[in-house]
This record gives sequence, structure tokens and C-alpha cells, in this order.
Amino acid sequence: MRRLLFGTLLLVLAACSTGPEAPLVDGVDMVCIEPLCITYPAGWEVVEEGAEFIAFAHPDALEQALATVGPLNMQALVEGAGGSWPAPTEEVVRSFWQLLEEADVATFVRMERLTGGAFRSEGNYEEGRLWHLLIPGTQSGGVGVEVRGPNATWQSHADVFFSKVQIADSP
Repeated sequence: MRRLLFGTLLLVLAACSTGPEAPLVDGVDMVCIEPLCITYPAGWEVVEEGAEFIAFAHPDALEQALATVGPLNMQALVEGAGGSWPAPTEEVVRSFWQLLEEADVATFVRMERLTGGAFRSEGNYEEGRLWHLLIPGTQSGGVGVEVRGPNATWQSHADVFFSKVQIADSP
């Protein structure tokens, strides 16, 4: 009961976090790199693009509204959190949040399994909110999409990032 009450309190506090409210999502763009393509809300800017990752920022909250997409080593996450590999995808997500909590930068709030085996999770991150999508791949590889916003109003933007991630077939 205490844990539920504490989690509810964190949700309320996160919804009241300072920072700009998210603008309405007005359109969608797509960007591709060799291993993947991802949709993102119009208005966000691609601030860095590497061979296997893309980083985004929103001009209304440059230091607070950030997103990244790229490969994720699921085995390294689990083992870094003290677990053993192989592990189910749900444990990989829990390991991701455990490592953030141990670094004292985030608190886990909830997780949801999506059709196809991906997991969406969210929590509080420093002074704002963090949404995470893990798409498991083969062996220990996967793709991670992380969206940060100054408060819970940015969830609609995370929804767009998570709406379409196309991963190139592995040989």
C-alpha cells in the first residue's frame, strides 16, 4: 500500500513539474539511418545523426525535451544491474530503470507490454519525465527509444516517437 501511495505521489509531482507545456502535435516527420526509420513530431529538430543513432531536441525546451533512438545491448543492461543473461525483455526494462534509480536520476512508474514483444515504460527523470521504448531484437541486441520532457504534457510527443519505428532486417 505504501508503494502504491508513493507511486501516486510521484505521478502527481511529475505532472506538476516546472517547464514549458508541450505544444500540440501538429504533423509528423520521418527520418531514416541505415538500420532504422522513426517518426517524430513536426517541430522537433534532428540535432545529431550517427551511423546507428539519432538525437532530437525541441526548440521550446532545448535542454528538457530530448529524444534518442539507437541500438541497445540488452545483455549489458541486465548484467550491469546485477542480473544474469539470458533474461526476458521485461527484466531488461526493469534493469534499465534500476540502473537509472541507482544513479539517483530517475524513478520507475509503470511498464506496458506492446503487441509484438516491445515494452513501453515511463518514470520521472531528474526534473521531468522519461518515456522509454525497448524493441527486442535477436540475441542480446535491441533498439531503444528514449524521450524526455519537462512534464507529463509531453507524453503525446513520446507517443509519436513510439508510433512507428522500422528496423531493417538483419542478414
